[in-house]
Amino acid sequence: MIFIAAIIATYNRPELLEQRALMSLSSQTRPPDILIVVDDSSSDVRPMNRTVVTRFSAEYPQTIYLENARTPGACGAWNTALFELQHIEPLAFAAVLDDDDMWEPTYLQRCEQAVLEQNLDMVAAGIVYNESVEEDGLSFTSPERLKAEDFFVRNPYIQGSNLFVRLQKLLQIDGFDETLTSTTDRDICIRLADLGTVRYGRILDCLVQHYAERDRPRLSTPGSDAKSRGLTKFFQKYRSRMNDQQREAFIRRSIEVFGCDPTNVPG
Repeated sequence: MIFIAAIIATYNRPELLEQRALMSLSSQTRPPDILIVVDDSSSDVRPMNRTVVTRFSAEYPQTIYLENARTPGACGAWNTALFELQHIEPLAFAAVLDDDDMWEPTYLQRCEQAVLEQNLDMVAAGIVYNESVEEDGLSFTSPERLKAEDFFVRNPYIQGSNLFVRLQKLLQIDGFDETLTSTTDRDICIRLADLGTVRYGRILDCLVQHYAERDRPRLSTPGSDAKSRGLTKFFQKYRSRMNDQQREAFIRRSIEVFGCDPTNVPG
């Protein structure tokens, strides 16, 4: 057995937090040993989130509700949970789940099995991208390897919700980069790969439902300020490590997919 901490950062979505993330947690065949929910919401929404988490904790008492004590945004919220967790169980594995996503019932069980059977530090299961709740999503397998350059141009399908990592490895890289407003999943994978000591494995089955509905704003919404600032910061951070082809591909994809020119840095 390993100690598994489920970590949810939530932002102004109490209904989705309850009906997706927490509902999928309650159906796990291998429940987490602890759940940490970090609230990054506006002050008027936080009482609703606290009520949702309190209801959940009646059935799962190993639940902690925290308010984001660090930089506003997902990275600050995740780091609030990670640095709390190190005082609870420093040998834990962190299983991150976005508040609007869902895990299949065997997700945590399969991740634990992979860790124990293959002596892993990090596991990534396949993921289903859903742009609508009425339509079938697209299934993608996680990458075969964890190599920094594979994340320079695009994400090879490791999102927040299929990130399952040994806490000690996350702490070695000081957690998530709180200067990034987006592209945080690619950045954390690059820095984990840079350690050179992370034993990584994948689960081919798609055990994570990722929701990116077109009818609601998200961090990855094309043209959004958060996405543009995140792409620009990411490019500034890693452009020196990209070759000419990778830099050109990154710029072209940022413009075509997200409506952002990462080279256009405000003065």
